[in-house]
Formats: sequence, C-alpha cells, structure tokens
Amino acid sequence: MMKYTKAFATLLIVCLMSTVLSMAAFAEGDANVVIGNKLTFEEGNEPFIYEGRTMMPLRAVSEALDATVYWFGDKNNIQIVSYDTLLALTIGNSMMGKYKIENGEPSSSPESIKMEVTPIIHNDRTYVPLRAIAEAFDATITWDNPNRSAIIIPNKKIMNEVSVRDMTTLPSGTLCAAYGVIGKDPSNGTFYLRSLTRNESGAYSQISFCAPKKTSISDDTDYNEYLASYWLEQFGTENPSGMVVKFTGVTAAVDGATRLVLNKTTTGIKSYGYYDTYMKSLGIDCEAYTG
Repeated sequence: MMKYTKAFATLLIVCLMSTVLSMAAFAEGDANVVIGNKLTFEEGNEPFIYEGRTMMPLRAVSEALDATVYWFGDKNNIQIVSYDTLLALTIGNSMMGKYKIENGEPSSSPESIKMEVTPIIHNDRTYVPLRAIAEAFDATITWDNPNRSAIIIPNKKIMNEVSVRDMTTLPSGTLCAAYGVIGKDPSNGTFYLRSLTRNESGAYSQISFCAPKKTSISDDTDYNEYLASYWLEQFGTENPSGMVVKFTGVTAAVDGATRLVLNKTTTGIKSYGYYDTYMKSLGIDCEAYTG
C-alpha cells in the first residue's frame, strides 16, 4: 500500500523583476513561483513587491504551506489553519495572532507577531506578506541574491495520522489527520468521511462531519445550511461528494458517537480531486465511487 503522506522539500521561488508605477504605492512586476511543480497565476493575480516586501495571493501562499484559508468578509478578517497552528490576520492591520491548537481549540493566549507590511486587497484579491506567513508556520527562508529569488522550504509537521476507522474510537477533542473521500447520506443529508479502501471485513469505514457546537448541537443554524456554505467556500460546490481530501482537525462527541468538527478555527481540509482519478494516479485499482 502506498503512503498518502507526501514528505518532500518544497521550493517556492519568487523572481522579482519590478517596475515602478507612478500612481500607486507599490511596485508590480513579473514573478515565477515554483511549488514542487510550477504554479501559474491568473492574469492580474501575480505576486508583486509592496513597500519592499514580496506579497503573495493569500490562497496561493497558504496552499504552498499546506494550510487552509478562511475569510470573514464582514470584518475583513482572515484565519489560516495548518494542523496545530492558527494564524489570525486583518486587512490593513500589521499585527498577526499565532495560536496553537490544543485540547480541541485554539489557545487563549496567542503569540502576537508584528508584520513589516499589512495584508492588503489588490485587484479584488487578498495579498499577504510572504515572509511573515511562511515564518509563522516555521518555514525556512533563504535569499538567493544573484538570482533575485526567495527559497521557501516548509517545515514538515509531525501529525497524529490515523485511519478513518481509528478516528471513530478517538476521545472528543483529539487533534488528528486522515485521508478519505467525502460522502453524503441521501436519506438525511449527512456528510461523512469514508475510507479510500475497504477494511478487513470488506466494508468502507466512515465517520460523520459535524458543525461547531453553537450550530450543530443547538438550533441556531441548520446543519445542512452550514455545511453547504462551508463546502462552497472551500471547494466551490455545495456537495463535494466523491472528492478526496486530507482532513486535519479535532473530534467531537455528538449523540453518543465520535464526529469530525468542521469549523474555521481548527479544521484544515485539502482537496486532491475526485476519487476515481485520484486512486488511479496512485496506481491503485478501485471501484467507481458511488457515494
């Protein structure tokens, strides 16, 4: 069986060729970013230099560091989750909070980090200072002056990686990580994480997702409404059934069973495409995904 964890040193090279814009407070220029394989940007969404610092599109830099982004547009707040670490930023504010995720929630005493430049909106996109975010996630950064390149090597996190079946036995509040495929129960609309392969008994293991306590366990917000909104933000669809993901986050006890919490303070979730394509890319024969 192939391992699903990808342990590799990722190089992110930003070539800085800046031209000064007379009517703007920043200098824009061409940039070439390599993250394992070459990463391409939409026109108008490229990295640029702002007040002497390299600014990267928020989602691009987060994905490069294997993190999940959450945007709170009403308050211009950003939260970035990478397994056991949460970064909290605000557009136009140079202070960033760094929280460790412990005992099922972010710590109550964050580390305050002053960034040399603030996150900004440019071309209707959110940009963040590359160095500040990378260093907050303990990535190593070196500067290749002859080639005008920043080299970013992410720190490989040691995670509590478990199988989907083992997740169902974990105590509430356990921080863990697992690969699986998202499914949806047609009878009640409940979403769950299903194992990629069958277990010894010939069945797929699965564990249901739940929303945060104040939505899923109370009557404040409908479960399906919350999850539909969550999926839409992360994957661009209200029903990602059949999509392979790596989930990192905490467990919760709901109605006597262990669930996986989907929220914006402890959950990291990364898509690897749809099941059939993903399994074939690993060289694993698989049945067609039917939900």
